[in-house]
Amino acid sequence: MNIFRILIGGVAASALAACGGANTETPTSDNSASELHEKLVDVAKATYTLEKSHAFLSFKFGHGHGISNYRISFTDFDATLVFDPADPEAANLSVTVNPMAVETNYPGDYTGSHPDSLYATWNEDISRSPKLLDGDTHPEITFTSTSIQRTGDDAGTVTGNLTLLGVTKPVTLDVSFGGVANVPWFGERDVLGFDATSVFKRADWGLNAYAPMIGEDITVSFSGEFLQNEE
Repeated sequence: MNIFRILIGGVAASALAACGGANTETPTSDNSASELHEKLVDVAKATYTLEKSHAFLSFKFGHGHGISNYRISFTDFDATLVFDPADPEAANLSVTVNPMAVETNYPGDYTGSHPDSLYATWNEDISRSPKLLDGDTHPEITFTSTSIQRTGDDAGTVTGNLTLLGVTKPVTLDVSFGGVANVPWFGERDVLGFDATSVFKRADWGLNAYAPMIGEDITVSFSGEFLQNEE
């Protein structure tokens, strides 16, 4: 799915700004560094891009009437974050995911065990089948943040619009802020880390196949880093 587009006061503010408010322009706050939480003082007001070598995104759902949880990992996705540590509520996050890039670690002979399938692998079946992600028809899944709410010093919720299979509906993410780092191979640029999860009813987006063998809830899990863009 080319799937998916954090709060004032403390570190949580930055966490939730990563999943963003609705402002699409770079924030222009004039707040001084002395007003910022200590972990945000050295964070640059800038546009940040997902650092793909340290980013992980998956879907999890019940399998076999709930006897286990099955996971699908996405291997091609991107995100852009506009962030001002002095005004986290003005942040904006946009995410896109490629539905044609999934990994399931399917170990068997897929064509041998699925002789009637139109696809050569289980990964391809998930990506392309009209019963599942239908990537040929819907080549992009997006998430665009619309509102934020602080729930703790390093946590909050982010509500936004998820577009999947051509259907757009709101979902809410639980977000935590992992911290700020500077690593030598990126020079002076800042790196911000976040974790996020959300649960939604797949049928709300028309993803009804294989019920009740496959559970009705999908859990989205993300962990990753955002790298400050070069000027």
